[in-house]
Amino acid sequence: MMSTYLETLDKAIVEDKASRKNKGIVIERKNEKRELYTLFGPLQFSRTYFYDKKYKEYSYLLDEVVGLEKYDRISGTVAVNLVEHASQYSYAKSSKNVTSGEISRQTVMKKIRALNELKIENTAGKRTVKILHIDADEDHVALQDGSNTMVPLISIHEGVVRNGKRGQCINTHHISSYGKKTEELWLETVNWIYDTYEVDAIERIYLHGDGAAWIKEGLNWIPKVKFVLDKYHLNKSILQATGSQPEKRKEIHKAIKNADKVLFEKITKEVIVNAAGESEITRIKDFKKYILNNWQGIKIYSEEACGGSGTEGHVSHVLSSRLSSRPMGWSKKGLRAMAELRAYSSSGGKVTLKHLKKEHKISYTLTKRVASKVNKSLSLIHISEPTRPY
Repeated sequence: MMSTYLETLDKAIVEDKASRKNKGIVIERKNEKRELYTLFGPLQFSRTYFYDKKYKEYSYLLDEVVGLEKYDRISGTVAVNLVEHASQYSYAKSSKNVTSGEISRQTVMKKIRALNELKIENTAGKRTVKILHIDADEDHVALQDGSNTMVPLISIHEGVVRNGKRGQCINTHHISSYGKKTEELWLETVNWIYDTYEVDAIERIYLHGDGAAWIKEGLNWIPKVKFVLDKYHLNKSILQATGSQPEKRKEIHKAIKNADKVLFEKITKEVIVNAAGESEITRIKDFKKYILNNWQGIKIYSEEACGGSGTEGHVSHVLSSRLSSRPMGWSKKGLRAMAELRAYSSSGGKVTLKHLKKEHKISYTLTKRVASKVNKSLSLIHISEPTRPY
């Protein structure tokens, strides 16, 4: 049925001489074969090759009319399914799940890289909240050249709701990419906040992170914001600094919890004195500098109800599970595309045909008269039900 429809449509375009003549489009060759893999299996059909005298270009007008890209071997629906699967699984496994391995992993990769801008539009109207949270962290990913790189993740949410011991962030929206400037990421974050929330009603925005320079850059972009050093990285830094002196951890925790800078400096001085060697002294001094540089982000815990963060959980769920949990090396282009796809999908976005790029302009538009003619021709075709053996 699909093959018959396409060939009937191509015939109607051929017979539409008046419209083609006005555009300077003439027939070059007929009965050119094409095969396309669909959800129902391989589809084969013939069509006509045309020449556009005005633009001096060759094209298959049928392909343009029905939205088939040049050299594409798969239908749009198959492409969408492959992309959605590839956001969770490897390219090879995605091909196996969707097409039983009929399509190469390179084809899946190309579809990922050819995605248009993935953006979730706010159609429900602006929300009103008093407190907003931003968790910022990064995943460390291996590249194909053997080096490691950093992929940032910004997660905007309205706080955490507890379900037993587990916590879940409310209305989370993720932003990620690779190779973008820090300013671009924070500008995208600001735009999302202004498009989604009544900013005048927001009393405070808490930016949770490990204190990295790219994270603190957000303080220059976000309104009504205060930085909070997230407890995961805080505790991790204490463990690393007191590796050979674990008895000092309780005192350091107490000083930090009470925001007692004098006591903290006193204890770290004692830890330095008792250090075993230069490498340990350097590590403790770096820890002390890290804590003092982020003191306001620590002190805020005793001053405001800034809540906790889910930085590590977000990174694990959105990025690490696909980018770094398995031994693989990414190209820079593939890494950027996959990071953006993971953030989009994890925010509730769905990949559709509109996200697949079109490579060529349309030089011929099907008129209502020609479309009606095709529909009339198809309505005359009788498809008998196959005989069922008893």
